[in-house]
Amino acid sequence: MVTHSHRILINAPKREVFNAITTEEGLQGWYTPTTQGGARHGEQIKLHFKTKEGPLHWKIEVIKPGTTVRWECLEGPGSAAGTKAIFHLVEKGEGSTSVDLDHEGNDESDDKLRVCNTMWGVLMSHLKKYAETKNPEPAFH
Repeated sequence: MVTHSHRILINAPKREVFNAITTEEGLQGWYTPTTQGGARHGEQIKLHFKTKEGPLHWKIEVIKPGTTVRWECLEGPGSAAGTKAIFHLVEKGEGSTSVDLDHEGNDESDDKLRVCNTMWGVLMSHLKKYAETKNPEPAFH
């Protein structure tokens, strides 16, 4: 199994970054405007796309306010189902937040592995921009 790992420093308070990852409005601002669902433990997030393969359905497995969110993929392209995306947030000085993302459980033989890794890099960049500016600019439509 393969884990994609990304780290990004966001010039925004941890509370705002956490809200961007855990609310429907936040996810619509950086991921896709066609996001449905909540981000409380046990709830599902459904992401639909016009311009890429999908949909993606995630279940919130773990949510530790302000620090950790773990999603389990219930439906997605390739071997995405069963993988987990874990966000770890750490305050880095006044008004800055470090976000580590680990997407684990990917099948080494999946031909979409590199595309998935690239996708997470793009998404992290959009998360940074949205959290810093509050201007919605989702990565995917």
